[in-house]
Amino acid sequence: MLVGAHSIVTLCAWLACWLQVAFSPLAPLLSFGKNALSRHFEFQADAFAANLGYTKLLQSGLVKLQVENLGSLCVDPLYSAYHYSHPPLVERLEALRQLEGSKKQA
Repeated sequence: MLVGAHSIVTLCAWLACWLQVAFSPLAPLLSFGKNALSRHFEFQADAFAANLGYTKLLQSGLVKLQVENLGSLCVDPLYSAYHYSHPPLVERLEALRQLEGSKKQA
């Protein structure tokens, strides 16, 4: 029984290594897609909080986090789209302002 379990573990290790090497050329595209999806979900979460009436509190919290984490306000859009899983502060605040404006017009 030990030989069979050892064979399965070895096979899984080889398969994992092979898949990692085989799909490594796709890693940048997969990373970009993963970050784009994550950023989309962040905007959805911000919109949900705004719909509950927490726009000002969310804006305040985001600014506090930005100051505490020493994040940059001037981020290249392409760099942030590829490397950041969360939208930059300026984009999030602008989206919240647009949501607030559309709520006031309605």
